[in-house]
Formats: sequence, structure tokens, C-alpha cells
Amino acid sequence: MPVKALLIVGFLVSALTSAQEVRRIDLTGARENRDLQPVRSGKYLICGTDEAKGPGKAVRVSVESLTPTDIHPAEQTFAVLRVENYGQLSVVLPVSPNITDLQTDAGSIRYAAMLPLMAGVPNSMGVIMMGWLELYGSTLKSNTTVSLKPGEWIIVRGDVRVRRWYEAESRARAYSELQLYEWLSGTTDQAEERCVKQVLGGSIPVRFGSLKNSP
Repeated sequence: MPVKALLIVGFLVSALTSAQEVRRIDLTGARENRDLQPVRSGKYLICGTDEAKGPGKAVRVSVESLTPTDIHPAEQTFAVLRVENYGQLSVVLPVSPNITDLQTDAGSIRYAAMLPLMAGVPNSMGVIMMGWLELYGSTLKSNTTVSLKPGEWIIVRGDVRVRRWYEAESRARAYSELQLYEWLSGTTDQAEERCVKQVLGGSIPVRFGSLKNSP
């Protein structure tokens, strides 16, 4: 067997042996951070279009389920999202629902992640962000971050408040993505972090209804 084929087989075997769920996170009842500006003040780690040609770090977010899939304005839908390391290098993700885990002492690397629940109508250029889930973490606080190896994933479950919607009876596909931010303190290694490529994951068909209290 050629050396190139051996390398490919070796990579596939390694990916299969590490493919597993490493954390299940339940955000049901977690308080949503309404002010997103502090979250977005960190370094954005997701690759831009020109940078996403072949980085070693990549993630894929899939919508596993929504309950209900009939989406009503200002109501909640229960989302189950799968965040998977789809690249060749480990990716550090925050896993705590508490924004206070960003407020740590010097020497830490802090992370914040948003998992927006998006919707797009087929054959339409526009998409909307119906709502989102949030995660926070610090390398100095145990169990607030996880390092996903290639092929590993976490499951994030939580209630998403619907804040934007399409007109009643519209049918769309609901999907998600990762928005990841990082803060480096002055005492940590300032080596440049490789950006994380976004890979499109699975989506769920949804139908929009009217306001429940409308006539």
C-alpha cells in the first residue's frame, strides 16, 4: 500500500477511535445575557471567508431537535445542538452558563460562545436570528472549558426565546453556528491562535405561526 494511502487510513482510524460525546450541557432555565456587547469585545476566533481555505481547526454545529417546530413569536422553543470538532486539531470551548466565569484573575484565558438559532426561507437571500444560547469559561476555573479532540462533540440543550420571526405560515430551515470569542490576559502566552473554520451542520424544518394572543 502506498505511503499516502497508509496516512489516510491512519487518520481515519484515529478519528473513529476519538469520535465520542464528551459533555452534555443543560442550559434550561439559564439566564440570558441581554447585553451582548461585552461578549463581542473579545478576539473573534472564527475564520473570515479568505482565512477559511484550510485551517487545522474546524467546528460543525447541527440542530439535533427543536420542540416545538411550530415557531410562535415571543415564545420559547427547546433546542438541542451538537457542537463537533470537525478539524484536525483540538478546539477549546466554554461550557458554563454563567457569565461571571469571564471575570477571573490574571493568568487565565477566557472564552465566550454564542450559539444562535438561525432561520432561512428557501430561495430567499435573507436569514434571521430567532434567538441564541450562551456559554462562558476560563482556563483557571475547573469544568468551565473543554478541549475537544478531532471527532469529539458536546451536546448543548436549552430554551431559546424567539425574538425575530417570519410572517405566519412561512416555512424555513432552522440551523446554528458557533460564534467564539477569546480574551488573553497580560501574563498569558500571546502566541497567535489559529482561527476556527465554520462547517455547515444539520438543520431542522420549521413553520412560523402567529402571535398566540392575537385574534
